[in-house]
Formats: sequence, C-alpha cells, structure tokens
Amino acid sequence: MLQQSTRAPGKAKKSGGSPETQTPAAPDKQARVGNAALQRSVQNEGNSAIGNEEISSWLGAEKEPPHGASTDGPVGPMRPAAVQSGKWGALIGPKDTVELTGSMDGSGEKFTVPDGKTCKIVEAKGDKIKVEVRVDKEKKQGWCASSLFSEQPMLNKDDDAVGLQDDFIYAKQKGDHSPADPKGSDTAQGALGDCYLIASMAAIANASPQAIKDAIKYNPTSETYTVRFYEESGWGGDYKPVYIEVDSYLPTVAGNRNDPAYAGEPSGKMWPAIMEKAYAKWKGSYQAMGQGGYGAQSMAEITGARSAEKNPKSMKEEDVIPYFEKAKKDGMAIYAAVENNRQSDAQMPFRGSGDGPFSATISHTHRWNHIVPGTMRVTDKAGKMKGSVSDNGKEGDATGKLTGSPVDTGTVDYKKNTADLKLKAGQGPGKAEDLELRFAYQGAVNAEKLLVANHAYAFDGVVNGKELQFYNPWGTWQPKPITPAEFLKHFTNISTNKAPQGATKA
Repeated sequence: MLQQSTRAPGKAKKSGGSPETQTPAAPDKQARVGNAALQRSVQNEGNSAIGNEEISSWLGAEKEPPHGASTDGPVGPMRPAAVQSGKWGALIGPKDTVELTGSMDGSGEKFTVPDGKTCKIVEAKGDKIKVEVRVDKEKKQGWCASSLFSEQPMLNKDDDAVGLQDDFIYAKQKGDHSPADPKGSDTAQGALGDCYLIASMAAIANASPQAIKDAIKYNPTSETYTVRFYEESGWGGDYKPVYIEVDSYLPTVAGNRNDPAYAGEPSGKMWPAIMEKAYAKWKGSYQAMGQGGYGAQSMAEITGARSAEKNPKSMKEEDVIPYFEKAKKDGMAIYAAVENNRQSDAQMPFRGSGDGPFSATISHTHRWNHIVPGTMRVTDKAGKMKGSVSDNGKEGDATGKLTGSPVDTGTVDYKKNTADLKLKAGQGPGKAEDLELRFAYQGAVNAEKLLVANHAYAFDGVVNGKELQFYNPWGTWQPKPITPAEFLKHFTNISTNKAPQGATKA
C-alpha cells in the first residue's frame, strides 16, 4: 500500500529546477497512506491469461459493452436509472449553481452550491431528493430535483476537515481524451494516495503503449469512456475482463474546472484521470482506492497478465543492473516501491530539570520529513530513568500521548514536532540532555537523490550502464539516477508485468 502526493488545493506543478525551487506536497500529507513495503511472496512469471480471440473481440467490437446507466446525450453526465438514499454523486445541472431548499416543496432556507458539487443522497421521494453537501467545513442538507443527481465516485476524505470528503467539483472535460500516444510521463498523481496505480500506468505505458490504448475506448455519441480492467478469478485463477463506463466529468480544484484534483494536469493528457476514475468506480470510491494498494495487482488488472514480484533483499549489487536491463529488453513494465520509513538518528531535544516538565522541539533532516505516529522512543542514556517512554499515536493522528512506567503525563504534536513530558517522582534523568529520542520517519529518505518513502516509481532505464533512472508518478520531483547500492538500501519491492501485446516498438 502506498502514499499520496498532495497537490490540492495547492497542487505541485511540473517544473524544472531543484526540489527546493519546486512547489511539491506539504510535509504533513507527504505519506499519510499505506506502506510501500507491503508485498506478497508470490513470484509468478508474467504471462497472459487472456486469449487472442478475446483481445480481438474487444478491439474490433461493433457494440459497446453493456452498462446499467443512461446518459443525457452529448452534453450531460451519466444519470442513474433510479435514485436511492446512501448513494454518492454530484449535482450537475444547466446552470453554474444549484439551489437547495429546506423543504421538499421548495420552502424553507435556501442556499446554493456550485454546479458539480459532490453530495450524498439522504432521502428520495418521487422526483425530489434530500442531499448532504459540504459547505466550507460543515455539512448541510437540502432538497432539489432528483434529475440533477449524477452518480459519481465518492471523493477521498479530507485530512484537514475531519469527517468530510475533499471539497472538489465534478466538471466536464470536453473532447476525446482517450490515449492516442500514451507515455509514462503523461501521468501526474494528484491529491490521492494511489501512487501504486499511477506508477503502474506509467510503467505499462513505458513498456507497452498499445496496452493502454487498447484499455480505453471513447464513445463520441454519449461522450463516455469504457475502460477495460481484468479481475482475477480467485487466488491464482484466470483474469477475466471487467468493463467500467464513466463519463467525462472529473473532480477538479475549486475555482479551476480545467485542473484535475486527482490524476492529471491542466492542459496535460487526461487518459490517466479517465482510467483512475474508472478504477475508483470499480473499487467503490476514490476514498477506497486512496488507501493504498499493490503495484503487482494493479498492473495485472490493467493488462490481464500476471505480475511477478521480487524482493531486492534477495539481490546482490552486481545483480541489479543486469536484472533491470533484461526486464526492459523483455518488454516488461517495471514498478518499484521505496521503503515505508527510515529510523532516525538519536537526538536530545528535551529541556527541563528534575522530574520535569520537559519540553522538546523535534528536528528533521528535510522539511518534508515527519514522525510516523507510534514509533517514538525516549530513553535515558545515563540510566537514571527506569524504563522507556513511547507514544501511542496511530496513522493519521495529529497528536498522541507519551506513555510508559516512568511517565506522569506526556503529549506529542506530530504536526508541530513538539513534545512535553513530566516524569513520576524520582524518575527524572540526571540532566535533560540524557533523554534520547528516536523515531521512524517518512518523507525524503534520500534527499540527495530525491527518493520519497512509502512511494512507488516506474522504471525508465539504465544510465551509463551503472545507474538506474526511475519516474516519479507525481510528474515532478524526479529522482536522480541511483546506484545499485542505493537501490538495495531504499527499495523493498520490484514488480514486473508483460502485457499480452508485449513491448510496442518505437
């Protein structure tokens, strides 16, 4: 499972220069999701389970695969055949705003929301629906015509607004955005923890552009896209095609309906955003897919070919370059994941005397780095304090408590990087500087080479016969070439996949 890039509302743009001159993700969101080190022990060969007849049938089909929703012709979004409570979607109508009322008959408090506002149906009666929407950092409810509702994938949860989804707007992206000449560099991950999927897209586009082209079909009449994925029939079973139809309405940043909030860049290629939306619809929501995932699985779901996985710990330095050279020559899509976190050096940040209270400001080696909640340990190097102190935080927590046998009270603020500690009588160290703090951190685990923890990359190629070049699916903060030793130090998984078509020749 892997982390998100955070590009909304202040999204990182593709730019040149050093990482210090770019505008990348905020440190507090840099790795909130999952664990790049999670991997299965399967070591299967990358062979296809899809027959040539099935591929030919899809490519030459005269009819679109069946679907259960109707469309409003060439200008409107897909509409559900029936509305019901509990459904997520968006309010999309003919105007720039949608009016909601306090009562079903149109009376009561009235308020407006932008066209494309995401919502959840609370109640459905006849041709009216009561919906819940986000207004700033609150939830409000109101009634409107059910004909305004378009079922759309639920957005990701907003880290900065507890209990609310991201405040993005579904907006139509006009034109045909199916992939004409897909490249790995077309991808740009947005404000969603799905680097496993975006890196998989990039790796496949690098190795077999035709596989991406064949997966996405555009219907100009309804302005919808049918995206073909593959689903495994039980563990180790065959891969069977799954057809997901989506319209061209994508989550966009407030104030700019041409700026995709998740995958994609303004004026950039939109096929990654279309594929991402179809994947979200298939998996249940953007929030579901934003919790992280496996590159080996997502590559297989795109190509229908079984992925092979390899643990870099089984390799020697001299094995690394030949392995990647052979995989690329064989036409493999190559995906690699960086370690989930790295252990900090000991630091002595506490100030105070006696049994406390002590206060600390925790430092990091890079501005993106942050403490992984639940990994802090405070010990007394002089041994006067008996026992150790740890924190009880969990992933996503802003604050936590410091606990342990010598603790009277203690707190930690993971966002502000501060801690306060009061020890029980007689448990104080000889001096505050004897208290050593260690923790695991995420962020830039190798700032010199621009490698980010808990993240996935697509392999680009071997440089000068001795270094590896990877592509960051953010579309920015591209890593510098790394040596085999650096690869073995920081990477925890390699997944390879060969699309049925194999590598497309230039």
